[in-house]
Amino acid sequence: MTADIDTALLRALAAVARHGSINRAAAELGRSQPALSLQLRKLESHCGQTLLRRSTRGVALTPAGQALLPYAERIVSLAEQMVPAAPAAAPRLCRVGLIEDVVSQHLPRVLADFAATHPGLKLEAKVAPGRELSAAYRRKELDLLIANPRLCGLEQAPAWAMECALPWLAAGGVCPEEEELPLVLFAAPCSWRDAMLQALQLAGRRHRVAFESSSLLAVQAALEAGLGVGALLPDVVSGKLRPLPPDSLPALPPVPLALYRHPDRAGDPDLETLGQLFFRELSRLSA
Repeated sequence: MTADIDTALLRALAAVARHGSINRAAAELGRSQPALSLQLRKLESHCGQTLLRRSTRGVALTPAGQALLPYAERIVSLAEQMVPAAPAAAPRLCRVGLIEDVVSQHLPRVLADFAATHPGLKLEAKVAPGRELSAAYRRKELDLLIANPRLCGLEQAPAWAMECALPWLAAGGVCPEEEELPLVLFAAPCSWRDAMLQALQLAGRRHRVAFESSSLLAVQAALEAGLGVGALLPDVVSGKLRPLPPDSLPALPPVPLALYRHPDRAGDPDLETLGQLFFRELSRLSA
């Protein structure tokens, strides 16, 4: 039975063939010249043939060495591939909390684009009422939070804050000609609901609640179906849902929004980028 060949001997032969010099091959392999020469003699002894021809111009392979070289290179390559690769680093987690009011066309696009360009970051988003998200943020269950700074109850200064317009909307942009204005509202508690009701009461405009829900999609669907008028951020405006003409109804105050980044992740450049993307998209809705 043929004895097994040490792959280190084959690696030595391949290195000498590449460099044409025992000294340069030894330097590449991190060995001394005498140690590498000893390995080459062991390989020749194992094969029973002269594999190298030495001269003043360097070292060259004999025909036997040239015949062995392709096998040596292949065996060395296969041996290197057998070494288990270092385990990939676990993706870093980024947990984002969003109030449902801002989850419309732009913010899902931000999350999708960011996830596609940051494969090393595992993105998780939670949509819930502001008070619930604030509690999760305090428990360190969220790294980023976008919420109404007046309602979230956080003493921490936000990374950024802005005010977004809150227009009256209706199907086709037409205000219903009814004695009691039909309203499509978010279920209480809701600052937008309070703002609409207060504005109408101060203006002396009679109204009734035609539809209410805690779901943004349900409120939007009810408005598009013509069940009444309501107020949402401008990014929901579409072919069906349009702003009412100016002065149709009393103006509503803008909606304050702020982004909070947990102090434990203050120096994270990826979170900084994500926060800037959110700011860019929501700035389009600024009052």
